[in-house]
Amino acid sequence: MLKLVKNHTGCCRWVYRGVFAAGNRAFPAVSRRELAIFTAPQPLKGLQTKISSCSPCETLRRSRSSQADTMKIATYEEVKDLCNHPEKLLIDVREPKELLETGCIPTSINIPLERLERALANTKPRDFKGYFGGPKPEPETPIIFTCCSGERAAKAMDIADRLGFKNAKNYKGSWTEWAEKEGLPAPK
Repeated sequence: MLKLVKNHTGCCRWVYRGVFAAGNRAFPAVSRRELAIFTAPQPLKGLQTKISSCSPCETLRRSRSSQADTMKIATYEEVKDLCNHPEKLLIDVREPKELLETGCIPTSINIPLERLERALANTKPRDFKGYFGGPKPEPETPIIFTCCSGERAAKAMDIADRLGFKNAKNYKGSWTEWAEKEGLPAPK
């Protein structure tokens, strides 16, 4: 029997209650009597309730979309003008290998995403300049993060925000947009 139930946080999920045995050898037999099945928001045939009608799920969906709307985004024009603003810092969070393949945006310094938190939190200013080739940002320093497509830059912005850097922005277009507008080869 398939039912729509709420979990401990109030969100909905489809649950199959009954004996479930997988006939395929790739999946071991399941001895549990309950199996959670996640589906698209459309109801299955014969079921009247939609997942999208669950108010906690709808609230979560709205909060995630509003969070994306409030993310600080840098534009191509703003990044292009960074050479006139030495007080701003452009940090490329791609791996060095990627930079060798594509190039980098002028004025950017490279701090791979996996090293970013440690670099911003624990590196002394003198060592930071030696390791990364630019000044260590202060909590009020305007920082723009870039990567290949903007996803890692968004993660970098979250890290910086968590560490107290409140003037961080994500260059959402990142290298893909930069290369297109500058007439450079697109990343592979």
